[in-house]
Amino acid sequence: MVQPESVLELIEKASAALAELLQLLQQEQDCLVSNRIDDLATLISAKQQSAGKTEQATGAVEEWFNANGIASREADIRQWLAAHLPQGAGAWETLREQARQASAINKSNGQLIDTRRQLVDGFVAELAHERGESTQLYSGSGQLTGRTGPFTRGKA
Repeated sequence: MVQPESVLELIEKASAALAELLQLLQQEQDCLVSNRIDDLATLISAKQQSAGKTEQATGAVEEWFNANGIASREADIRQWLAAHLPQGAGAWETLREQARQASAINKSNGQLIDTRRQLVDGFVAELAHERGESTQLYSGSGQLTGRTGPFTRGKA
């Protein structure tokens, strides 16, 4: 027998886990924007633990829907909630919005990290060029590449 109340508890637990992860992602973004790189070290472990906790909690929600024969498509879940657990619709929308925000912030943080890496690589290449040395740097795909010649930094 399907117990709608139990899925509401799972949704709320997943939402709490996502709220914690969102807070850590925002802290990470603040550190990146403010150039507080040393502070990132303390966030890495907490972020990894929170991401794992979030993955487990959201996985439990998905498992509940699957175990109760409810398709995991968004429209099917909304329809089921409207019919069987109207008070859960708001919690579900909150969870979906938190997931969207976490994804956007995580993507933005990745871009900030990549930009910082490119700037550091450029500085290293420029210093090596001034000394008449060649450099080997890591590309965006993680491959070691050689670079010779000057590197022009943007004014961003």
